[in-house]
Amino acid sequence: MSSPTEFRRYDYYALLAFAFTAVASIAFQNLIWVSIALFLFLRLTRPGKINWPSNLFAAATILFLATFIIGALLGVNPSKSFETVHKYLTFLVIFPLGAMALSLLDVRKLLHFFIAGAWVCAVYGIGKHFLLNQDRIDSFSGDKMVFGGMLMASLLIVTFLLKSSPKNPWLWLSLAVIGTALIFTGTRGAWVGALAGSFFLMRGLSKRYLWGGVLILICLFFLLPSQYQDRIKSITDIHYSYTINMMDKADNGKIANASQPRLLIWASGLKMIRDFPLGVGQGNVEDVYPRYRIPTNDSEPTVPHLHDNFLQIAAQNGWLGFAVYLFWIFAFYHDALRFKPSGPEADQWNWMFLSVFTAIWVWGLTEYTFSHQFMNIQFFLLGLQTNLWLQKPQTN
Repeated sequence: MSSPTEFRRYDYYALLAFAFTAVASIAFQNLIWVSIALFLFLRLTRPGKINWPSNLFAAATILFLATFIIGALLGVNPSKSFETVHKYLTFLVIFPLGAMALSLLDVRKLLHFFIAGAWVCAVYGIGKHFLLNQDRIDSFSGDKMVFGGMLMASLLIVTFLLKSSPKNPWLWLSLAVIGTALIFTGTRGAWVGALAGSFFLMRGLSKRYLWGGVLILICLFFLLPSQYQDRIKSITDIHYSYTINMMDKADNGKIANASQPRLLIWASGLKMIRDFPLGVGQGNVEDVYPRYRIPTNDSEPTVPHLHDNFLQIAAQNGWLGFAVYLFWIFAFYHDALRFKPSGPEADQWNWMFLSVFTAIWVWGLTEYTFSHQFMNIQFFLLGLQTNLWLQKPQTN
């Protein structure tokens, strides 16, 4: 494949700008659409066929997007749903990115720009922690949980880049800064996601470092300040209490309280899913939630989402959306694991993207990762992986 840098393709420069600013600002993230528009213009004004992705994952992505539209149409307030449901067109980013003629060298440069932008945001966030006494940092993003997910993905990418450049001081510094900022976000779901993704990455790329990494993490735990040790320990603090009403037998056995508010949100979400099998529609969960809120959950009188991808998609897109979401995950692993690489380097890149997807999947057990700001990054990375899948394997 020809490299876009060989003939000054301006859509690639816009993509570099997106990669550098992606973690910092949702406004600057619109540069990805500039890149896509330029790509389509340049390709449509030149001879040749665009090599669109046409694998199982691409088809599953279209189906998954369709369930957001269907959920919005059948939900409790379609007019409100369609105020925001267009944001999910970001899913389509995988098609033009997958069709771009990007070499592994181009992808590496893109991800170096991405890491540099994440490094700037991490430094800014750490500064807010020490200078402004911000307990859980959010950097420029305004949301500590989304920032944690961005740093989680960045940490895995820089870890992968270190494998091929182990003597690069910039990458080691980035690893330390981004890792520190991730801790300071206090985002436990992103911590667990980073751990799962790192295990997956090391298991596939360098098994000899796997147990060394585990040992480092154990030692790191004891070096952390007590507040972060306590927050890590709280991940396993999961228990419910139930009602016992001697006067009203029908009220017995209902969840009355839980060790963490998020557990009560999930219990409320399950009741919502039971009553709305077709889904409430995008943007309507926060309006419907108060009907199902467990009274003892005073800290969360309403919520914009259910802090779990599976519950949120089932609640807003219905059971059909939930089933297609499971199919979408299956299609990704099906295509990623059956990928026939053009060489060992391409195989390693595929495994890195697979590890990032796994980390996001795990993080999604305690967070709704399809927020607009993070979704742009996720489908940017999925687009790059789809581009990799379209490269022809070597023949013997």
